[in-house]
Amino acid sequence: MKIRRKAVQPMKNNERNQGGFTLIEIMIALTVLALVVAAVAQALAQSLALAHRIKEETTLSLLAQSKMAEIESAKEMPLSDRGNFTGDYSQYAWQVTVSEIDFATLQKVEVTVRNTLSDKSAGYCLSSFQYRDEKS
Repeated sequence: MKIRRKAVQPMKNNERNQGGFTLIEIMIALTVLALVVAAVAQALAQSLALAHRIKEETTLSLLAQSKMAEIESAKEMPLSDRGNFTGDYSQYAWQVTVSEIDFATLQKVEVTVRNTLSDKSAGYCLSSFQYRDEKS
């Protein structure tokens, strides 16, 4: 029994084993991954900023409504007044302005609430028309 042996021949370039990734393929994959991670991080940052702004606007709105309800339930209408809220909302300032309008029995009441710690000077303004008793 004779065993025939094949001669070992060197591989040619087109006969290489294609089982692994080349360096350029890995670099392209890492670049794509970095772009995706950067896009997700930016979207998350925008989402957090928007959530903070919505929370701030909701707080301003609720505080203005609270102050307006307090004014409506008062026996006498103040001409104008200002101050700060108490407790957890002490950073919020309010201002009430009452002005006469063309109708003899109505007054325009404006409540403006703003955050004194915020860099933005804009606040939330709530307007209402209140009946004014002729006797006073």
